[in-house]
Amino acid sequence: MARSAVLALAVGAVVSGCSPDFRDGVGPVVPVPNVEGSVMRSGSAASGLDVSLRDSSGVETAKTVTSASGSYGFGDVAPGGWEVKVSGSMPGDFDSVTRDFALASPSVTLTSVDVSARGAAASDPANGASLPVPSAAQPLTFQWIFPSVAGATAHVQVFDSQGSPVWSSGSLKVGSSAWDGLGNQGTYQGKAAVPGSYTWRLKFSLPDSSQAKTAPWRLDLR
Repeated sequence: MARSAVLALAVGAVVSGCSPDFRDGVGPVVPVPNVEGSVMRSGSAASGLDVSLRDSSGVETAKTVTSASGSYGFGDVAPGGWEVKVSGSMPGDFDSVTRDFALASPSVTLTSVDVSARGAAASDPANGASLPVPSAAQPLTFQWIFPSVAGATAHVQVFDSQGSPVWSSGSLKVGSSAWDGLGNQGTYQGKAAVPGSYTWRLKFSLPDSSQAKTAPWRLDLR
């Protein structure tokens, strides 16, 4: 590259607030990924999906997008416990799929995740339903369809209007669960539900060790 072209590029970087490192004058140094993986949709490469890297406390530390081949990578990841989260983008996808992993060696290639929900969906109560506050005498029954993959288990999760967890069903191998209105999560432990806006969603534990969630549905209790 001519000296004038390199100088112009360097000036442009200063103006834009960037200051890339140059290696032999060929451009910025790009970190080599040491965490790599791929995303599929029903067995085919899923491109253009958001993938985030989160630490053991759930804080997002990096984000990228899957390539045309469905692959992704993160560089400079330190040893320890991590999670990748893939966000679905099409009807028939899970809302998100996550996988925990531990980085002990310098690099790791994660097994592929599939964002296809394979028919999994919430079915009742409907999105936006308005129902009486559940009680032991009149519980609220959640119903859903399992993904068409053997060995999956399901959790129903209820959240308040601020997104704080209220109740979880625990691990289930059946497509329904009844809630008596008592919370069992966080500050809601042992407390009866009150009228207001809530959301509920399904979390599936899949045989490939990934966790998949459906989109939250609104639930108004009166």
